[in-house]
Amino acid sequence: MVKFAVMTFMYKGWADADSGSHEALLEILAESGTDGVEAFCNHFFDDSALLQRYQQKMRELALSMPVMDLLANLAEPDAVQREAEYEKMRKGIDICEAFGTEIIHLAGCRLSEGDTATEAQKRIAEGMMDFVDDIEKRGMVLAFEDFDPSPGLICSADDCLEIIRLTNNRVKFVFDTGNFMAAKEKAEDNFERMIKHCRHFHFKDFQVADNPRGYAGTHFGQGIVANRLIAQKIKAAGYQGWVALESYPQNGNGPRETVPAEMKTLKSYFA
Repeated sequence: MVKFAVMTFMYKGWADADSGSHEALLEILAESGTDGVEAFCNHFFDDSALLQRYQQKMRELALSMPVMDLLANLAEPDAVQREAEYEKMRKGIDICEAFGTEIIHLAGCRLSEGDTATEAQKRIAEGMMDFVDDIEKRGMVLAFEDFDPSPGLICSADDCLEIIRLTNNRVKFVFDTGNFMAAKEKAEDNFERMIKHCRHFHFKDFQVADNPRGYAGTHFGQGIVANRLIAQKIKAAGYQGWVALESYPQNGNGPRETVPAEMKTLKSYFA
């Protein structure tokens, strides 16, 4: 069975503002037929009260936290800064465990000036391997995505498969339907290469735009990403697990204006 989550990092400003709240955000997700939440665990690093608020409200709404996004740059070459990134990993793993998370999604790896992708990928893999035993002992899985802010490092199918190889296939993959575009690839072309490594999926949409990239975020279901086709491929592959909606709110809209319609569209692709 496919279950549906919503990524919430883009709504943190709304939830922190007077116009909204984190509790209201969770209520909107539940009302939209969402099964789970995918939040940035970095947002909880030094805010135990926020963690407790989420735990309480999620219990009330019968929502789970199957996946959390952990931002830590394991490609960092500087020893002092690398230790700081390792500390983010330690904090994040504890927070994920507190939420009963199934999958820790590592994001945020970037290429430093003067570094090479080959060496950076080795450091990413080494960093992952330094934590994977602990993560597995706690009953969780470590995974990473095709990360479009780093198109020359950890975005193309070849680069992602190389990192998986360097971790002896112990680290899994989060398949993002839009991010491959940063590496000038299409998700539908990479699906068969990646599916055996996939433990989670991010669904987003882009539209053609007059910017250096040539595209920008848009309402889910109204863009150029082959999301319906990817959903069909997921079903055909017999995938049983989570998929997450990653929204690009337009015109200053918040979750109430965005999530219900987009979640309805995403679910329709799997109907």
